Amino acid sequence: MGLIFIGIMILLLKLNLIRHNHCALSGTFPEDFSILFTVKPRKGIQSFLLSIYNEHGIQQIGVEVGRSPVFLFEDHTGKPAPEDYPLFRTVNIADGKKTLKWHRVAISVEKKTVTMIVDCKKKTTKPLDRSERAIVDTNGITVFGTRILDEEVFEVKINQTLS
Repeated sequence: MGLIFIGIMILLLKLNLIRHNHCALSGTFPEDFSILFTVKPRKGIQSFLLSIYNEHGIQQIGVEVGRSPVFLFEDHTGKPAPEDYPLFRTVNIADGKKTLKWHRVAISVEKKTVTMIVDCKKKTTKPLDRSERAIVDTNGITVFGTRILDEEVFEVKINQTLS
């Protein structure tokens, strides 16, 4: 299983970092993979933390954090359809209590499921209707903190990024 690790701390700073995938991701993208991140979002936020695009500008992977996190995934055949993207409605990462809370989040894709684990406790698994042997094109770009053409940005300070 492949692993993408993103460590992020929030600050009053707007992030919009774009990297070519050959710099951020090397080789073939793994079929089964996990994305790990640590965030301290402000209350009520709903914005993209990570977006991976292919060379044609199609978003293939996206992690939207906030009141109802969304995992966006589209393989080389266009599966799943946008209306079938996994929504994690029972998870609120942007709870923003009096003292903002750090959340450790793991998103794991294995076969045709995606699992989100928050703070090493809350585990939610959703179906992921992707193709057999799904392919993610690594010839595009990776965007941290937003999506192309989105006005909403995730306010962060990058602590550490490993790939």
